[in-house]
Amino acid sequence: MKYTVLLVDDDEVNHDIAKTMLGDEHEYFSAFNGDEALALFDERKYDAVLLDVVMPGMNGYEVCKAIRNKPTNADTPVLFVSSKDCIEDKLEGFKAGGDDYITKPFDADELSFRIERLVKYSSEIDTLKVNCETAEEVTMTAITSCSELGQCLEFIEKSYQCNTLSDLSSAILETCTNLDLNASVQIGLLGEFRDFCNFGAINPLESELLKKGRESKTVINIEKRSFFNSCYCSLLVKNMPIEDDEKYGRFNDILALIVRGADARLRSLQTNIQAIQAKNKGLRELSQVASKDLEDIESVFKNYSQSCQELVEGLIFEVEESIVDFGLSDSQEQQLRDTLDSAKDDLQQVQEHSEDMSATFNDFFIKLEKLID
Repeated sequence: MKYTVLLVDDDEVNHDIAKTMLGDEHEYFSAFNGDEALALFDERKYDAVLLDVVMPGMNGYEVCKAIRNKPTNADTPVLFVSSKDCIEDKLEGFKAGGDDYITKPFDADELSFRIERLVKYSSEIDTLKVNCETAEEVTMTAITSCSELGQCLEFIEKSYQCNTLSDLSSAILETCTNLDLNASVQIGLLGEFRDFCNFGAINPLESELLKKGRESKTVINIEKRSFFNSCYCSLLVKNMPIEDDEKYGRFNDILALIVRGADARLRSLQTNIQAIQAKNKGLRELSQVASKDLEDIESVFKNYSQSCQELVEGLIFEVEESIVDFGLSDSQEQQLRDTLDSAKDDLQQVQEHSEDMSATFNDFFIKLEKLID
């Protein structure tokens, strides 16, 4: 494999030795002091830097520290080359940011092995960095997606508690607001539709577009504006994130689910309303029949009571006319009169009770009619 190597040594002979050991297949750039090394380093990216420790001016440790502070390519592998073999010198090299340390004299195989190992290590580090960045991006996307999906699931849960158009529209628009979306929605039941929005007011053109979109029952995308439509719900989003394809795709899926969820809730509400209306219709018809039957019973009872009243009054009149012929004593006559008067009073009370019951039933049917309506 061909490498690009920066050789930094104040002795030109050492440059030639390194090139001979590593072979002609590599590309070499030579610097004879620290300043030259840093200038060459800024011009290109190197696979490795062979850096002498003892040089006039900046020593190798200082050059390595300067490389590590560069804004670009600061992680380029650095191999110190020195005749100093004590542990303190090697530790100083690692403190300066060096990746390896080889002491003179060394052979070609050792130098080649050290260079190959550093390049491989650097390549693995670069791969790990890319993988970490990719993993971080994937993680952030997953977290964001979970958060957005959580908004959708929260709406679905809330929608089951919504029993009016206002409640359901508020839940839809709250979800859109949480997603930083400017939205308008048109929803309805039993053929009557209403418009709602989370910012400002809906103009007549938007209302008409929502109606047309709802009739199409499809998703319509027009630059930043998107319509999500179903039979009973049409959602207009005015600021879709078209600059972010991935986010745009997620929002398309989530908003379509929200509209489908709203449509399902509206269908359920409409079914419930229709069932209640059917029951109310049956109750109204039953109430009307019962009220008519009560009127008939009341009429018959009034006629019967009137007949009884007339019969009792006729009986009293006849008794009064004939009482002298009965041969009764005064006390007996008075007792007979009292008995007839008592019967008349009892009959009157029965008639009054029947009128009270009739009034009670009439009041009940009036209240029932109001409740049904």
